[in-house]
Amino acid sequence: MPASACLECHSGVQGGKYVHTAMSLGCTTCHSIETKDGVTHVTLALPANKLCQKCHAPSTDKVLHGPYKAGLCVVCHSPHSSDFPNHTLASAQDICLGCHARARLKENQRTKTVLTPWGKALTFSQMKGWMFLNLNVTLTSNHPVAGHPVTGPNVEPGMPPVSCLSCHKSHASQYKNLLAAGPLRSLPDCLTCGVCEQCHTSMF
Repeated sequence: MPASACLECHSGVQGGKYVHTAMSLGCTTCHSIETKDGVTHVTLALPANKLCQKCHAPSTDKVLHGPYKAGLCVVCHSPHSSDFPNHTLASAQDICLGCHARARLKENQRTKTVLTPWGKALTFSQMKGWMFLNLNVTLTSNHPVAGHPVTGPNVEPGMPPVSCLSCHKSHASQYKNLLAAGPLRSLPDCLTCGVCEQCHTSMF
């Protein structure tokens, strides 16, 4: 079945500002379509936790983000289209805080699930080992130390605004806690100094 036939009814799947490149390859790149007894059945061509790896090779870095490692790509990304870069379901900062700020998650003890602000459900089992940040009430500071901003303008002139991705990688890293940089040669025992030095150059 050609993609044009699918899009007659499902045109909304490519209505976002950023359309996944896979959409141009045709729906059957990711979906299996079978008609039986007059009923059309649409399923994934591979298990959900393996499908994205068909095109996106898994990282070989030693530290993997839990959802990434588990193949839960569609918890954060739209497989079709999105209004946000990298096909995320919300802004990158909101994606991070949506899971790592406890106040943003809706917990359901009856179903043993939590619901993200953008409507994706995760089981308590999938949340095992999750790190919640002890941020202030506006979720703008107190990580990694009290008073340190997690969003907003940067103290270093010319540097981009502060965000979670200023210090952390989203999928995988060679460094603990998905840090974006490792120790400095001059301070090999300081595991976070390479990250801090990016903004606080005068300290080093």
